[in-house]
Amino acid sequence: MLGIVQGRLSYSGRKLQSFPKNPFEEFKIASKIGYDFIELFGERVKNDKNPIWSKSGIKKYIKISKQNNVKIFSFCDDYIINHSLSSKKTLAAVINTVEKLSKLKINKYILPLYGNSQINFKNKNKIYKNLSIISHTCKKNNMELLFESNMSPEKFEILKKNINSKNCFFLFDTGNRILLKKNPVLDIYKFKKNIRHIHLKDKNIYNKNVIFGEGKVDFKSIFMALKKIKYKGSFTIESQRGKDIESQATKNYIFFKRLINKYIIK
Repeated sequence: MLGIVQGRLSYSGRKLQSFPKNPFEEFKIASKIGYDFIELFGERVKNDKNPIWSKSGIKKYIKISKQNNVKIFSFCDDYIINHSLSSKKTLAAVINTVEKLSKLKINKYILPLYGNSQINFKNKNKIYKNLSIISHTCKKNNMELLFESNMSPEKFEILKKNINSKNCFFLFDTGNRILLKKNPVLDIYKFKKNIRHIHLKDKNIYNKNVIFGEGKVDFKSIFMALKKIKYKGSFTIESQRGKDIESQATKNYIFFKRLINKYIIK
């Protein structure tokens, strides 16, 4: 399945990751282009206007999703970037989010382990403990728990071992991995079946998210590697909107749909 992250089908000024003023309108645009799903997200500072926090908002999401045949499939929780996962308060907030998302039947719950939730020597034991609790809560609610991180495949295996859960997987971000000055193709071979979801973005040498083709990511080699590990998972586009939002989103859809049909779908 191929989706697009929430907010990339709406004009939001200069800010790239911004919650749309009318999140429901994006489902109509996504349906028109052909996207399978919209990846919802939670902001770094809780936004009370986000429909996931109310029963009426959740009902409207479900209704608009069915009307436009655009799934609600994944959720990326940026809240933890500003709030450490080592904190009991953050843990409680995450558990509450997971329980809200269960009503939308979210398939993949994504935790970006950056900022205040980046794992280090001092916080690792507390974060491991809390991630174990989150993982079991996700499993109880029929969700996979995915981690977005710059960690190596070896460190991810350590993380999985400490959480002691079979419900934890890795989200591979094409833009972020290219900036580690490592070969992202080799990383794909090492992560293998741990990869359950992919964020598609292109970045230049200045760590700026750019229009596909203007950055350093070699998407053909990425997809060839995914074919070799027999990847059959999902993709979310996290690109720049471009000057004409719908036109650029359509170009992105066509570009990646061709790659998916060629290398992923037999």
